[in-house]
Amino acid sequence: MKPLTTSMITACCWVLLLIQAGCAASEPAAETGTDVARGQYLVNLLGCGRCHTEGYLTGNQARGPYLAGSRIGMAYTAYSMDETNPGVVFPSNLTGDPETGLGSWSIEDITTAMTQGITRDGHERLMIMPWVNYNAITRADLLAIAGYLKSLGPVKRAIPEPVPEGEPSHYPYVRYGVYEFSPHQGAEKPSGVSSR
Repeated sequence: MKPLTTSMITACCWVLLLIQAGCAASEPAAETGTDVARGQYLVNLLGCGRCHTEGYLTGNQARGPYLAGSRIGMAYTAYSMDETNPGVVFPSNLTGDPETGLGSWSIEDITTAMTQGITRDGHERLMIMPWVNYNAITRADLLAIAGYLKSLGPVKRAIPEPVPEGEPSHYPYVRYGVYEFSPHQGAEKPSGVSSR
């Protein structure tokens, strides 16, 4: 038997590394976002269900199917309580339903909507959906999130279309940014707090 030389050992290591790299490159989880458990974890961490599940926007328990959208909208204009017809948007259905959810969306469609705010039909999402912040999510995590959303069973649940400012909404909505709380108004400011 011939003894192993350093060059033979090096060659074997390179072959093993190349085989391992080829296997990792062809692994579907890395390319298609099928790391469902990681995606589920991230969807929960990001709080997606807090908007995309009916009931949570009003501080209540869920009244609709998880991630199947909300028929309670969010006002995005008219930050004065005097204005009665703000523009209203409704959190979309993220389940696998091909008609009312993401069932016909590709992984790339989902990651584009999450990071650029552009939907499959080319319209731009309002920044109520924090897509600008999602640019900081790694590609692997975006793929995991999209893979998890694609794994959700279909829930056929139509969500109302956005209501333009000035038109009445036929569905309830919440307002954000309406109230200002000044906990230190009239009180002595804590040391180290400066006035603006």
